[in-house]
Amino acid sequence: MPAKVPWLPSVVPPGARPERCPRCGRMALIPWTLRRDNNTKALLRTWVCTECQEMEERPEPE
Repeated sequence: MPAKVPWLPSVVPPGARPERCPRCGRMALIPWTLRRDNNTKALLRTWVCTECQEMEERPEPE
């Protein structure tokens, strides 16, 4: 398993509602950062797994 990235969370914060990670299968996928795409102006949320550090972006409602 690769080393964890220091600026990504390594534990699920209290009160978070984690989802199952598609990569490692653990209940550790949490919403992390929010950004706006420069080209489409769509709002995107980055989700990160606190166990394997997998990241995915999902569209976020306005």
